[in-house]
Amino acid sequence: MSMITNTSVKRFYVLLCGFEILPRGISVRGGDNRIIIAEPICAYLADTDSGWILFDTGIDAARIHDPALAKEYYTDRGWTTLPVVGPSHSFIGQLEELGIQPEDIKHVVLSHMHADHTGYLKLFRHATIIAQQAEIEYALHTPPLLGNIIEDYSFPDLHWQLIEGDYELAPGVLLLSTPGHTPGHQSALITLPSGERLVLTFDAGDFLENFEQEILPGSSSDDEQALASILRLKSLAAEPSSTLFPLHDPNFIQTAKLAPQYYE
Repeated sequence: MSMITNTSVKRFYVLLCGFEILPRGISVRGGDNRIIIAEPICAYLADTDSGWILFDTGIDAARIHDPALAKEYYTDRGWTTLPVVGPSHSFIGQLEELGIQPEDIKHVVLSHMHADHTGYLKLFRHATIIAQQAEIEYALHTPPLLGNIIEDYSFPDLHWQLIEGDYELAPGVLLLSTPGHTPGHQSALITLPSGERLVLTFDAGDFLENFEQEILPGSSSDDEQALASILRLKSLAAEPSSTLFPLHDPNFIQTAKLAPQYYE
């Protein structure tokens, strides 16, 4: 007997957009920084009854492959090792493999404004960009930070929909306010046709370890909020038919279904 669920989601895709080469302490508070980890950079794509919804936009490969841009945006800002984006990680290429053009995307949800999530926002001037009000205020009105590239999101012709708190974007697509990593960070809860629920953590916690052991990431805008967000997502994932999707976990990505495979 098939399960009847109130969801508009038909298929859900994981786009692997590259890797960041980072010391363990970036993702695990108190972690040994002699341990260097290749952390996946992902975007997600949901095919829904009301159109395509993209979650984050990956990292701009041009800033990595062009030596002058790499120096300006990474080396001169303190990055010791450049992110790795190979041909198979092409953000646009993965969309094309699915038969999708950027113009087909109706909504873009930004978890937060760090550069490994906003890289190709410039392709979606036609779409509605959904972010938390607190995140926009933080990202636009504070000095440039190691993780932000303000040029990704400061151009004037983006169509913003700014929200405050939890927000149901569509049946089966619930955006969750999870501040702490940044002031306006948000996660998402996706309900599939099968009834399975995917708890998309984004950067509330990079690894499953952050949730299983309730360990903060290496830094946060607010430690109390960050821990509360970890506990909230952990609680949601403990409910029946629910699975944590930690975006930066190098072990989790090895068993995930990567586009063009999908969850349904």
